[in-house]
Amino acid sequence: MRTRPLKVLHVLEKSLPDTGGYTIRARAIIENQIKLGMEVVVVTSPLMPPEMVKGEVETLFGVKHYRTNHIPVPDSARTRIGRYVTRALMLYRYRKALTKIVTQEKPDVIHAHSSYLNALAAVPAARTFGLPLVYEVRTLWGESAVIEDGLKVDSWRYRMVWRLELSAMRNATAVVPIAVGIRDELARKGVPLGKMTVVGNGVDSSKFVARPRDAALATKHGLDGKFVVGFIGTMRRLEGLSTLVQAFAAARARRQDIALVLVGDGPDKPDLEALAKKLGVQDIQFTGTVPHEQVAAWYSVMDVLVYPRIRATINERVTPLKPLEAMALGKACVASDVGGLTELVTDGETGVIFEAGNHEKLAQALEGLMDDRARLAKLARQGTEFVHRERDWSAIIPRTRELYERLRGGAARA
Repeated sequence: MRTRPLKVLHVLEKSLPDTGGYTIRARAIIENQIKLGMEVVVVTSPLMPPEMVKGEVETLFGVKHYRTNHIPVPDSARTRIGRYVTRALMLYRYRKALTKIVTQEKPDVIHAHSSYLNALAAVPAARTFGLPLVYEVRTLWGESAVIEDGLKVDSWRYRMVWRLELSAMRNATAVVPIAVGIRDELARKGVPLGKMTVVGNGVDSSKFVARPRDAALATKHGLDGKFVVGFIGTMRRLEGLSTLVQAFAAARARRQDIALVLVGDGPDKPDLEALAKKLGVQDIQFTGTVPHEQVAAWYSVMDVLVYPRIRATINERVTPLKPLEAMALGKACVASDVGGLTELVTDGETGVIFEAGNHEKLAQALEGLMDDRARLAKLARQGTEFVHRERDWSAIIPRTRELYERLRGGAARA
């Protein structure tokens, strides 16, 4: 009979204090698993930002974090061949480090999170100790690189990324995609549906609560009396923000009481600023990166949040976290009709969906909400109810415990 809590070892690329969608999800999983009575230990990869590491073992938020930054990473090599050799050595040493940690901690389950590096590093330890190995797939790395880095789908690098990812999935006992779209793409690649359990993105509704409009912030930035359209996140090509700027220009030509605020930074920010200047809408607010504690205030002055992602395989499959945060905060969402967004936003129920890349359709959607504030409020309310009902972490994370217990009760091992 079991005398101690189920113990899980999470293997992460990085963790807090590094902030981003990856680490926010990891923290939420850990917090909610502890609430469910599980014991949790964390290992971060050699790719964890070294300036954020304070020792080989740290305790953060009451959870032991093992660091592996003593292992050299590919960027430390001077030549391309040197980087390949260093990467191979990194995986070898990472495997040894993980096996040592598993020997010390004696977990019941190893839960490795994207990318394949973490899953492949955990395989020897899982096999040695006969433990279930769960591989959580957060994104489709090859598809992301096609858009962001110009990677060709017929290139050896693209094929190699997929081979490594699929190898990690074959070696895992179970695969956890974070979206239905990812699951379907993996099934198309040959991963058995019966091996996969979707554990989607969520939010902590107790932390994301609607707050009154920050009047001082609105006044400071000339937003009084304006219908404020907003985006908060990283400005990169996948987000399709050029469509939003063009839509704003079209709406602004017809309406003077509309404003656009873009909060964040990223590689596309200079191009977006240049586009705004070219279109003659230089009154767009580009805030740049803002302190984390100020983000809620910016949300409070926005009437609607827009997610105009482009049509690309990565966007069709992967669900972002930001729309859920916006809905939890009582904001209506307008999103493009790509699969990763329509999995979260239902047209006419929890938001408005428009044709990806069609700036005029987006402008019409925004103007329609400006003219029908009752509909805007209804969409915002129903979006919040949807998040509380189906996308709160407390409703999502129990699936991981069910999966762990099922794996422990079966004969399957990594």
